[in-house]
Amino acid sequence: MIEHIHRIKEALMGFVHNDGPVSAGNMAFLTMLSLFPFLIFLVALSGFLGQTEKGLEAINLMMENFPPEVSSVLSGPIAGIVKNTRSEILTFSILIALWTAGSGVEAARISLIKAFGRHHARAIWIRRLESLAVVIIAASLIMVAVTIQVIGPPAIKAFASLFPDILNNGIIQLWVWLQYFISPAVLLMGLYGVYLALTPRKIKKAYKMPGAIITLFILILTSAGLSTYLKYANTYDITYGSLAGVVITQLFCFIVAIGFIFGAELNAAYTNARNKNNQLQENKSTSDD
Repeated sequence: MIEHIHRIKEALMGFVHNDGPVSAGNMAFLTMLSLFPFLIFLVALSGFLGQTEKGLEAINLMMENFPPEVSSVLSGPIAGIVKNTRSEILTFSILIALWTAGSGVEAARISLIKAFGRHHARAIWIRRLESLAVVIIAASLIMVAVTIQVIGPPAIKAFASLFPDILNNGIIQLWVWLQYFISPAVLLMGLYGVYLALTPRKIKKAYKMPGAIITLFILILTSAGLSTYLKYANTYDITYGSLAGVVITQLFCFIVAIGFIFGAELNAAYTNARNKNNQLQENKSTSDD
C-alpha cells in the first residue's frame, strides 16, 4: 500500500513538472479537432465493408459514455456526418480526415513521451505512421466490439435451442447482466491499447494497466459528475450563451485529458521504480561476485 502511495506521489510530481494542465488543454483541443474526422473515417470504413449499421451502432456506443449535455452538442454534427459521408474510403477527403484524426493520437503520444523522457522519442515520421495505424485499428476494433455486443444474445439463444441441457435461461440472463459491463470493459481495453501503442518502444516492459484503470475511473466519474453538477449549478448558459454546449464539451475533454496524462505519469512511475529496483539488484549481484 505504501509503495502505491509513493507511485501516486511521483506521478503527481511528474504531472506538475511536465506542465500537465497545459498539455491537457492542448490534448483536449486536438481531441475535439480530431473527433469528427475520426467519426467520418469510422462511417466510411463501415460503409466500405458493407456494415453501415454497425458503424452507426458504434457511434451510439461511444455517445453513451458521454454526459447527456455533451451528447446533445455532438448529436447534430454527427447526424450530418452520417448523412453526408459515403463509403468511398480512399477518397482525398477521407485521407485528410484520417490524417487529422491522427493529430489527436499524436497529442496523447506527446504526454507519454514527456512522462518517460524525451530521449525515448522515435523519429516523427515513424510516430506519424503509427498514429495513422492506431486510428485505423481503433475504428476496426470498435466495429468488432459492437458486432459482438449485437450478435451475442441471438447467438446464445440459437445455441440454447440446439443444446437446451447445456445452456439454460440462467446463462442467458447472465449475458443480459454482462452487457452492463461490456462498455467499461471495451473502454478499458481500448485505453490499454492506446498506452501500449503510444508508449515509447525503447521502454522495455512498461506498465500500461495502472494508467488505463485511472483514466477509465476519471472518465466514468467525469461523465456522471459533470451531469450532476450541471443539473444543480447550470450557469453556463448565462456565462457563455449559445456557446455553453461547446464549452461543456471542451471541459469534459479537458478533464478526461488530465486523467490520461496522469495515467501516463503513473505508468512511468511504476516502470521507473521497477527498473531502479532491477538495476540495484544487478549491481548487488555484481558486487557479490
